[in-house]
Amino acid sequence: MKVVVKGAQENKAGKQDEKLVRLVSELTKLVNEEFTGHIKINFSQGGIGRIEKFEEILRGR
Repeated sequence: MKVVVKGAQENKAGKQDEKLVRLVSELTKLVNEEFTGHIKINFSQGGIGRIEKFEEILRGR
């Protein structure tokens, strides 16, 4: 599956696009694994600053 991220800003090495593609890929994996938490993404000047994952444990599954 090819992921296209529109509106991503280019920098010298295209690292921002790489980070966004990796982020979308990881989010897709979490959805497929039925992730039951939430993700907090902090942006700094248009770029990804920090990503935090908070997982909730559901009982009775």
